[in-house]
Amino acid sequence: MVCAKYHNKKILCIKKSILFSLIYAISTATIFIAMDILYATYNHYFLFQFHTRELWKVAGIILLISFIKQRKIRLSLLLTLLLFSFFQYIHFEYFGKNISAIEFYLFATNINETFETLNNMLKLLFIPLMLLATGIITTYKIDTYIGEKTFKFKFALSFLLLGLLYLSLQVFYLTNIKVGKLKQRQSKLIYPLTDRESARNFYVSMNYFLVGILPKKLFGNTPNFPILKKPPLIDKESNRTIILIIGESLRYDRFALYDNKLTPKLQKLKKEIPLYHKKIYSGGTMTKVSTSVLINRLRYPQGLTQINNEENCIFKLAKDNHKKTYFISAQQDKHLNMITNMICPKYIDQLITKNHFSDYIVPTGYDEDLLAMIKKLHLLNQGNLVVLQQRGSHSPYPMQYPKTFDKYEAYDNTALYTDTTLHDLISYVAKHATQETYLFYASDHGELLGENGKRGHGHLERNVYEVPFMMYTNHPDTNSTNLFHHIRNHFDISNYIISLLGYQVDLELNQDRELYIMNSDLEGFSGYASLKIINNKEHRIEIHRN
Repeated sequence: MVCAKYHNKKILCIKKSILFSLIYAISTATIFIAMDILYATYNHYFLFQFHTRELWKVAGIILLISFIKQRKIRLSLLLTLLLFSFFQYIHFEYFGKNISAIEFYLFATNINETFETLNNMLKLLFIPLMLLATGIITTYKIDTYIGEKTFKFKFALSFLLLGLLYLSLQVFYLTNIKVGKLKQRQSKLIYPLTDRESARNFYVSMNYFLVGILPKKLFGNTPNFPILKKPPLIDKESNRTIILIIGESLRYDRFALYDNKLTPKLQKLKKEIPLYHKKIYSGGTMTKVSTSVLINRLRYPQGLTQINNEENCIFKLAKDNHKKTYFISAQQDKHLNMITNMICPKYIDQLITKNHFSDYIVPTGYDEDLLAMIKKLHLLNQGNLVVLQQRGSHSPYPMQYPKTFDKYEAYDNTALYTDTTLHDLISYVAKHATQETYLFYASDHGELLGENGKRGHGHLERNVYEVPFMMYTNHPDTNSTNLFHHIRNHFDISNYIISLLGYQVDLELNQDRELYIMNSDLEGFSGYASLKIINNKEHRIEIHRN
């Protein structure tokens, strides 16, 4: 919009043009968000959780685009964003999850295989193409009617490019220079989220690949770890019930089952049933990492490629052997927005979070709801694979337990409450399971409570990577007892579960080997630890920095 030279008219004209820019940005952003909402109603694997803040973030980007004077550039940028969303949709049609950064690398290095996959996806393009066409037509109409009336800023494109450059530099710093903990807000710069608009998710993954993964691949700055092959299926008649309970932020020294005021019920239960308990090492120091290790049988750092191919995902392996699969979380949707992409959601029959417990039970808001869900869904004695995720000892600690457990320091109270919830759940399984059943409990990571001036997790510190592990089975024998004694980390638990699902895996009994503990990311750029097992004894842990 060209404004008159007269002062009053010019001010009025500028105000009007800014108003048109806001209308342009909000209406176009609404189209982008609406496309995601519509696609989510069509494809239930597309777990888009709409929040108003995401609308404003998308509108902010489009507002800057509206300032660009050249219409061809404006439309080209909007078309690019629409194509980003389109690529996400067709990826969900086939794979049931967001595009991850490593897939850009796999695309470039496996062109023939990629095009074979694309040929198989042609029949799945109808709905994504309809959404793309609708997005193109409506954004074009908006630009036609008010695109020239918006406020124009000479350096708008330059500011947009500088913003993208700044984001790239941040990711480059986090993945190539920074040493130590990768904070949750920093992780959001490299991993797709279920509450982020699809075009932004595509860009985040692409940016992470270009400035985070690609430089390491080109210049060889990281060791190359192998990818585990899919284990062969050897028992098609396997009909066990397997329950994996993933704890949250509970360190081992607060949850031992001996001479411990915080575990009275489990100590008593241990005398009544074959309940095994020990200290093990976490697969990572953040939930997204350790949960990925447990679900995907990750042995080494640089796990994104193995997560992406899904051949070691326990949910997929369970489905391939005709099991029903469940992931039930006492955490809210917003706390799972990063890990959902890591747990092959396409192969989970029912993925239920705290937000939806009220559809099944009268929830208390605490971890005891998990047992109520087990009862309501009748998950015992059906050959199911059930993964339960606790709220556990997540901060803020006082929010994780009923007031009746307010007896000690808040963190200790979470452990005391977990003692009760696990006791009740394991007791119920022990009493009502009639077929062969295995139950595992492991905390995802521990927590620092002021040691060395640090709090929380995401640090390669002993109280973070040493976690409690428990196992119960109603079919105890010499083999299961022997296996329990050789489980030393999350990878071993995942390995054992896969063997129980009917697959042939090397459980590495009595073998010299090396364990890995990832820090706060899956590719190892925030550091990782290694621990050698020699003659069944643990040797000194070595910390490897970026």
